[in-house]
Amino acid sequence: MRKIYAKFLVAFSLSFIFLNCLPPTQAIAQYDDAYISYNDFFQNLAPYGQWIEDPKMGYVWSPEVEGNFRPYYTNGHWAMTDYGNTWVSDYAWGWACFHYGRWTFDSYYGWLWVPGSDWGPAWVAWRKGEGYYGWAPLTPEYKLSAKSAEYTCPGDWWVFIPPQYLYTGNYYRYWNGPRNNKHLISNSDLINNTYSNKGVTYVAGPHSAQVAKTTGKQVLTYKLVNSTNLATRVHHEVIKMYRPAEIRPTTSLTGARMVPPNVIAAPQGIGKPQTISSLQTPISEFRRNLPPTATSKDAIGTHVIEAEKEAPKNRNITNPYEWDINKPVAQPEPPEREPAPVKETKTEEEAVDAPAVKTPVKKAVKTETTETKSAKDAKEAPAKADKNTKGKK
Repeated sequence: MRKIYAKFLVAFSLSFIFLNCLPPTQAIAQYDDAYISYNDFFQNLAPYGQWIEDPKMGYVWSPEVEGNFRPYYTNGHWAMTDYGNTWVSDYAWGWACFHYGRWTFDSYYGWLWVPGSDWGPAWVAWRKGEGYYGWAPLTPEYKLSAKSAEYTCPGDWWVFIPPQYLYTGNYYRYWNGPRNNKHLISNSDLINNTYSNKGVTYVAGPHSAQVAKTTGKQVLTYKLVNSTNLATRVHHEVIKMYRPAEIRPTTSLTGARMVPPNVIAAPQGIGKPQTISSLQTPISEFRRNLPPTATSKDAIGTHVIEAEKEAPKNRNITNPYEWDINKPVAQPEPPEREPAPVKETKTEEEAVDAPAVKTPVKKAVKTETTETKSAKDAKEAPAKADKNTKGKK
């Protein structure tokens, strides 16, 4: 027994020495690829609009949209998240243009997006007064800080709606247009609820408690999480959004300057932010003279390692009676019910000609026995009665 124990100790000691003499194993590096470059903006947005090179502003993007398009108004809605009021866009390019950079309006070009490197839930200013909440896109020139001064922009940029409809979407139903904006701007106050995240300051808009107090209804706060898909998705109490934390300079592997696909030189210089009413026609002169872009398709980001994605599709509505007020799309008609099968009734002639169907005869052994016994009792009853009468006599 002692010899076995001694051999065990020797084997254990040798194993311990051997393992400690091995070189240390290197841990696998976990590289966080949560960044993109401006070239990713160039590639992903090119199918949905036209890139323009302006001598003063650099590369700007003109979206191919309907004539009544407004940023932070068309095809999207507000949602309260843990980052404040967040714009949820239904556009395939909404992840970029409503959370990075700024918007401006030019009477020749229409709405233009100027790229930026800082992410935010939305780059807008907020106002409150006269029973309305209002918001307007921030101009590229406006410098936002924790102590923001009064924000000025063209008056018809503002959208004012009643507080109870702030998170419904389809805002055209509740906005009376810009004709009352001058009065509402003069009789409302700027909401300076700023929020700083990793050195970036943005306006979070009205707090959920303020909206709840104004409307008398509790406000649902969504949790905002990162997604690898360019399409923003809302699921239960979670919003999944593609939002790279870092936008790096645009340079190629050779160090050459990257340019957007099919970029054109600005036909005329982009001026200061102008009123939307300065546009005389629904579609800007620039868009009218521009050839149509290629078929919309999500381009692959140059620094985002993921499979090629299909163009975002409309939400699959499984319930045909559901009405989604957040999606300005035609709702499906309820399916037609199939008529119940009609039983064929045969005519008298067909009934006569039809072969007779034999129905199985049930066995009635017990029934016959019961009936026979009852008949015997009925016959014997008078005889018993006579005997009883004679006995009494």
